[in-house]
Amino acid sequence: MKNPTNEFELISFEELKRRKVATFEFRSPSFGLHDIAVFWDGTNVYALENACPHLFGALSDGIVRSGEVSCPLHGAMFDLATGKCTDSYTIDTTSYGIEVREGMVWVSAPEESRA
Repeated sequence: MKNPTNEFELISFEELKRRKVATFEFRSPSFGLHDIAVFWDGTNVYALENACPHLFGALSDGIVRSGEVSCPLHGAMFDLATGKCTDSYTIDTTSYGIEVREGMVWVSAPEESRA
């Protein structure tokens, strides 16, 4: 990660691999409130805002397949890597920078979230 001041340690990688998805909410004075879903698809780790922008369904309750997650309320599909809505059903959601370091999963708040 390029800017360590916006990084947050979330979960051990082993725990995420066991659970497949985990949710976190954190408030930062600099970056505001974030409710995120972290996904492990068996190959990669991803982090998205945990709400569909259309009906606010928790993406952590959606189905993950082929690099995408579905909104559990109406089925809109989001690219796990970018947060882009892949079926033009709604607008994109926020994706977060994420990496595994020394056995822990770290997320970084997006630059545009700075207050």
